[in-house]
Amino acid sequence: MVMLSIRLKGYFLFFFLLICSLAGPLAPVLAAELQGLKTISDAHVLSGILILLAGLGVAVGGWRKQKNINRALTRQTAEAQKSREKYRMMIDNADDGILIVQNFTIKYANPKAHGIMGLETKNLLSANLFEYIFSDDISHVIEHYEQRMLSPDGESKFTTRIVKGDKSAHWVQVRSVSVLFEEEPANLYFIRDISSLKRMEMDLQQAQRMEAIAALSGGIAHDFNNILTTIIGNAELSLMDLTEKDPLHETFRKIQASGNRARDLVQQILTLSRSSSMEKMPLSLSPVVKEALKLLRSTLPSNIRIVETIDTKAGLVNVDATRIYQVFMNLCTNAKQAMEKNGTGVLDVRLARVNLGDGEIENGLNLPAGAYVKLSVIDNGEGIDPEIRDKIFHPYFTTRDLGTGLGLSASLGIIKNYDGDIAWQSEMGQGSEFSIFLPVHEPPQPRDEKIKDLMGRSCQGNILFVDDEKEIAGIVKKIFKTLGYSVVTAGSGKEALEHFLKDPGFFNLVITDMAMPGMTGEQLIREVGRIRPDLPLILCTGHSDTFDRQKALDSGIREYITKPYSLKDLSAMAARYI
Repeated sequence: MVMLSIRLKGYFLFFFLLICSLAGPLAPVLAAELQGLKTISDAHVLSGILILLAGLGVAVGGWRKQKNINRALTRQTAEAQKSREKYRMMIDNADDGILIVQNFTIKYANPKAHGIMGLETKNLLSANLFEYIFSDDISHVIEHYEQRMLSPDGESKFTTRIVKGDKSAHWVQVRSVSVLFEEEPANLYFIRDISSLKRMEMDLQQAQRMEAIAALSGGIAHDFNNILTTIIGNAELSLMDLTEKDPLHETFRKIQASGNRARDLVQQILTLSRSSSMEKMPLSLSPVVKEALKLLRSTLPSNIRIVETIDTKAGLVNVDATRIYQVFMNLCTNAKQAMEKNGTGVLDVRLARVNLGDGEIENGLNLPAGAYVKLSVIDNGEGIDPEIRDKIFHPYFTTRDLGTGLGLSASLGIIKNYDGDIAWQSEMGQGSEFSIFLPVHEPPQPRDEKIKDLMGRSCQGNILFVDDEKEIAGIVKKIFKTLGYSVVTAGSGKEALEHFLKDPGFFNLVITDMAMPGMTGEQLIREVGRIRPDLPLILCTGHSDTFDRQKALDSGIREYITKPYSLKDLSAMAARYI
């Protein structure tokens, strides 16, 4: 419009000058006619011609000037058009979503903003900003919007959650700048999807929490294991003095059994709290399953009921408890998602010992004959579509919008690594059943079944036993003296070293605790081993995270045992070296 106005003014001036120039020579003629003159002098004609030439000169000059102006305007228009196209291309290909929001209505959104919001076409974009803001974050967004309106200078940054077209919430970072849009104040938003960063942040926080839990549980376990050693040890000593017909025999047997259960529970807590991968170890699955179900009960919707049939004597499996916990939770999560649309859901969890015959196949399962621990997760959900049944164990295959597609694939890999397999069956509308099969681990029978069996032997030798817990030292000294050994106890590494240095050749065996004030068991063993490399050394600890078996063997230790240990096992160790 501005350019058109300038051109019209230029053309008007040109025609005005042209008319004026033509009117110059006609002026004397018109004047003569008006005055009744019969003749016009040469001076009059000449003056008219001069005026005509002057007018034409001015008109031509004006025309040229207007032409130059038109050329300049055309060039500026072309450059402005190029600039607009350039900026349009930059905005359309920007890494950030760009929104113009005025009075909480969306006036403009670039293609990236549509992608972040999960919209396929511009026609789907609603003018209402709050349709895309997570309900809990609306007040937060309003606060920042009003802040920019009241303080237009500068910019502000904040994070919020937006709701995509599929109703999923994603985290975005927003940078807000005050602008004018159609001569009215507005906010220019630059939005960036930071959902992956938020997930990493939450994973890091979870890892830090697990690390803190591991450190806390380790400290608690050390003290608790010392207490359990005293309880179990006293129960075992009492059972040695009681016949099976004695009324107190059953009481102390229950105390011993309860102590052993508490020991297993502490070990389970330590195993599940570790953030790093653990080595395979013989493990009962029942504590893992029960602990996982406690967590599930607090997270499942109220319309899903858990039914559990757990055989606590199903047997041991040689696995990493953390990974088995992961597999079980994956299966339960899948079952929960399959039952979300049900009015009433039932999550049926079963743990049992089964025997498979030679080459027996169960629902596509083919394992060698033998005893297996079977862990089943059964749901009454929607079932698995026959069209995708061949793909459910494929990596990255998922039917969930936010799924990774790694749950079943990773679970199968973990189970196969433990020489097991996963069987499954499903019917549309009837639910699904996934069963884990793991070979039963049969631990070798100890060489000495009972402490009483050792009492019939002539046990001789000198033992140095070191532990800062007086109750433990007293129990161990009593049992070793009962078996015929000579025992010297010490409450610290420094005290034990003093006993040893008095006569380095006197002792036949040293058994020491790991964590002690002043001098640790590891330091004591190094000093003793430097003087007597041939002396059998046994290390005990209440927290296995501080020292692993390989490190113990590399330092010259003959055996490594964790608390709470059985006096039967401790006595059997002594019998092997003396």
